[in-house]
Amino acid sequence: MNTIHHGFWTYFIFRKQIHLVKYFVFGSILPDIVYYIMFLYMAIRYPIEENSFELHSIVHQMFDHPLVIVLRQLGHSIPVWLVLMIITIVLTRWRLSPWKAILYGWLGHIIIDLLTHVEDAVPLLYPLNDYIVRGPISYWDPDFYGREFSIIHSIFFVAAIVYLIVERVKLKKSKK
Repeated sequence: MNTIHHGFWTYFIFRKQIHLVKYFVFGSILPDIVYYIMFLYMAIRYPIEENSFELHSIVHQMFDHPLVIVLRQLGHSIPVWLVLMIITIVLTRWRLSPWKAILYGWLGHIIIDLLTHVEDAVPLLYPLNDYIVRGPISYWDPDFYGREFSIIHSIFFVAAIVYLIVERVKLKKSKK
């Protein structure tokens, strides 16, 4: 799933946790932040002229960069997540804290990507092993229901936005 959609759906689910929602959302986009940082680095290092092919080339170079590959695998790894969750539980006990909210958002990202990545899936148990679990559908690849996913996701996305707007209007009316 696209990074922005991870953030949106996490916000939608956890929006009632007013003091923690920003941490949930940050956790949900955290595994993909490496792409944005690397894109900026590469765009500065290799300035894009007026040729769209160069932008396409930079994006592909970014995904193939060894640092991005390692950080992507670490960011989508269940063992890495689990170690950090255990450390967080030891430090904060069982109460819901900002650190736990980040980790729950991160876990949601991993689970959603597990379901929506096929050819571009990553090893879930990295660095312990390189076995890749491929999801049943792809959020983008038409060979794995990417078009159908996109249509259904767009319908739910618009419905969720309408729901949030209606919810906000009702809240404002009740405060008057």
